[in-house]
This record gives sequence, structure tokens and C-alpha cells, in this order.
Amino acid sequence: MSLKDYENHIEDLKTEERRPSALKELRLMLTYKPASEVIEIIQSSGISKILQCLNSSDKIQIELTCEVLKICFEKFEPGDVIKIYISYIMYLLRHDNECVRRMAIDEVYKTLTNDAILLPLPKYIDLYVATAQMVCDQDVGISNKAVLITSNLPAEAYPKVLEEMKIALESNSSSKCNAYEVIINISSKSYDLFNLCIYQGYIDFMANELQSDDILYQLNILELLSQLAIKPHGINYLIKQGMLLKISELVKGSHQNPFGGLLIPGYMKFFGSIAHFYPNEIFQKYPVLLESLFDALDSEDATILPVALDTLGFIGTTIEGKMCLMALGSKYTQIVEKLGQNIKNSPTEIKIRSLQCIANLIGIDKDPKTKGDPIDNRVTLMTREWFRSLSNQPAAMDVLFENCKNPFPDITLSALTLLNAVCQHHWGEELVARTAGFIEYLLDRSVNFTKESKEIKYEIIKRLSHSTVFDENILTRLQKYVEQGPFYTEIETQVAMEEE
Repeated sequence: MSLKDYENHIEDLKTEERRPSALKELRLMLTYKPASEVIEIIQSSGISKILQCLNSSDKIQIELTCEVLKICFEKFEPGDVIKIYISYIMYLLRHDNECVRRMAIDEVYKTLTNDAILLPLPKYIDLYVATAQMVCDQDVGISNKAVLITSNLPAEAYPKVLEEMKIALESNSSSKCNAYEVIINISSKSYDLFNLCIYQGYIDFMANELQSDDILYQLNILELLSQLAIKPHGINYLIKQGMLLKISELVKGSHQNPFGGLLIPGYMKFFGSIAHFYPNEIFQKYPVLLESLFDALDSEDATILPVALDTLGFIGTTIEGKMCLMALGSKYTQIVEKLGQNIKNSPTEIKIRSLQCIANLIGIDKDPKTKGDPIDNRVTLMTREWFRSLSNQPAAMDVLFENCKNPFPDITLSALTLLNAVCQHHWGEELVARTAGFIEYLLDRSVNFTKESKEIKYEIIKRLSHSTVFDENILTRLQKYVEQGPFYTEIETQVAMEEE
């Protein structure tokens, strides 16, 4: 394609009947031309005539024009399109057609994810503001991308961007939730930005909206507030303003609410997220939340029990969380016994969630504070007791072994996850060594495992290969397994020998 060809097709765009064929020709020619040639031609002759084709009620023409413009834009280096054609991009971001807006916001996203420095402030503040306005877009793809962009801008842009969220909060609940997500993402970045959001009244507004009758809306707010609450400045503000107390009162009232069954899992996730990071504060100041969690763990409600199991496991992942649970005494021990019953007698989903829950309660390697530190003797004693409490007859280790051999891959994976947690303790290594056939089963490569199960089994064997509870023969076999890797097969050896 030469400059002359390009100009001829551009000329044809002026005539309505020739426009579709001219756009198709441009699409074909621009696609296969080197970027350097396309850029030279576009910069010589411009793209304004192509853009004028967007001023149409013909949806097919608009989509075809978008295709041509996308090809043009793709030939430029990231950022160059916006730098050269900023006024056009601003026009495209505000176009009536979602296809056009999507193309424009994709260009902004591509530029900023490549390097935010390409669009420095204050020169491009209007672009950032226009993007922020799109968090309310009716097209979900556009609004989601606008949320992503607006949540990851240079800090200096946020005072202006946050002003735009006020407009979003006058919209429907879906648009409000998009604005809340931006607000929470910005609030979580720094104490100063958090204070800016408080000053503009956003955090208080969100908390008050929990009184809404819209259940889905409430759940979205809870999930977003939980992201803020795990930040030190976030939790301090929520406690200081009495918001956690208000939310715990809503938990009390949810049992009388006809939609309580839908709300309780949301509240559990909210407080579970906070209790993971601040277990002492939650356990001491908000006992109603623990009561709600334990009631859910003791129920047979299929909508609540899975979330309750996940929440308990998340709280008990850290050493501090384990200590707080231990301090509850017999009430907590009864819950552990219930987990054992779930593992033995429940439907598949509850069995899997229970195995994963107890794995978090017993395991210690997910707590970043314990890296390299010796294990507290209290943790050793209590985790051993929790594991024993899972089952008296048959013994807990025999129950676990049977679940590892279960023909359903999801159950096997969850059982191996628990075994991996058990093997993080010396008492766990001893139980494996004393359980007849367990080591042979782990070392048997002929057993059909999924990729995930092979990887976690490899982690278990790697742990055991450094143990002091096995004799030299077993240790040698464990170490050989580790050397060969998780996916080694005997066929590899046979093929190698045949080739020799």
C-alpha cells in the first residue's frame, strides 16, 4: 500500500455507498503492511476521515471502523497513540457506542500497564478523569477495565479521580459497587489516601449502606470492606468509629432476617478475613461473631457450612489464630471432633472442605512469622491433640490413609494436603512411620495421581526424606524419589535403555 492508495480509500470514505468497501480495503491493506510504513502513511495523511465514519447510526459500519482504527493503533509503540491523538482518544472514550469506548479504554489500559510514566501528570489528568467516569459504564467489560485502570494510577491523580466517584454513587447499586471498589483500592494504598477517602465521606457512606434491603449489594460492600479492614489503618478506623460493633449487631439481627441464610456467609467471610490478621481483637471484642461461626459449623445448612469451614481454616492458618482457638477450650475441641465426623460421613464437598480446614489448623508453614523459627512446644502439643480428636476408632491416621487412597481425585488431593500439614510436625512423621503401608503407598509411582496430587505428594516425600524417624533403607528410597522428581516414570528408564 502506498500513500496514494491510502488517500484514494480515504477519499472513498466520503461517499456513503463506497464507505463499507473502502473500510474493508483499508483493513486488509493496513493489516499486512509493516508498522513503520503504516505509521508514516497515517501521520502524513491522518486518521480524521476514518474517525468521521463513527458518526453513524449503522452499527456494522461503526464496528468495521473500530477494526480499522484498532489495526492503526496496534502499529504504534505503547503510549504513542495517546500522545499523538489525545483529543481523538478523549472523543472515543465518550462515544455513544460501547464498541468505540471499549477500543479507547483498551488503548489507555495497554499504555498504563506497559509503563504509567508514559502518561505523566498533570498533562494527562483529563484522560484519567474521563477513564474514572467510565466505572459507571453499562458495558461490564468497559466498567471492569475502568476500575482496573483507575485503581492503579499515579498517587497525584487520586484527588481528582475520587471526586468523580461522587457521581458514580448517585447511580444504581452496580455502578456504586464499582465506585466502592475503586475507593477501597485507593484507600488500601496509603494512610494519606485513606484519610482522603474518609474526608470525602466514602468509608462512612459504605458502612451505612449495609442497612440496604438489597442482599447482593450488602454482600458486595462487606467483601470490599474486608479488604480495607485487613490494613492497620483500615481496622483502626472501623473499630474507632464503632463500625465493627454495628456490623456485629447486624450479624445478631440476621437470624431474624428472612434472607439471613444468604447474609451470614458474607458476614463470616468479612470477620474471618479480619480475624486471620487480628484474631485476638475479634475473639475478645466480638464474641457474637464466634458464636455465629460455631453455630454455622454445627449446622447441616449446605449454603452456610462450606463458608464456615473455609473461615475457620483461614482464621487458624496463623500461629496466633491457633492459640486463640485453643483458648476457647472444649467448645473448640467439639468443633474439631465435628470435622472428623464430616471427613468420615459427609457428602464429597463437605468432606473436602473439612480436610482442607483441618489442614490449615494443623499446618504451620503458611504463617510468614514462623519462617525459620523453632516451633512453639504448645503448638506441637495442641496440633497433635487436634489431629487425634478427629477420630478414635479407627485412628485418625488410618482415616487419613483411607482418604488418600480414595478413588475421587478431589478427595485424594485434599487428604494429601492434610497429610502435608501433618508431616510438618515430628509427631506426624512418627505416625506416618507407624502406619502400615503408608510409606509404600507414597513411594508407589504406579498409583494414578493427578498433576496436583503428584506435586503435593512430592512435597510430603521431600519433607520425610530429612526425617529422623525412618531407618536408612527407607530414607534412601525417599531421597531417591526426591532426586527423580514428582513426574518420573519407569517408562523413561526403559526408553533410555532401548535407545542405548
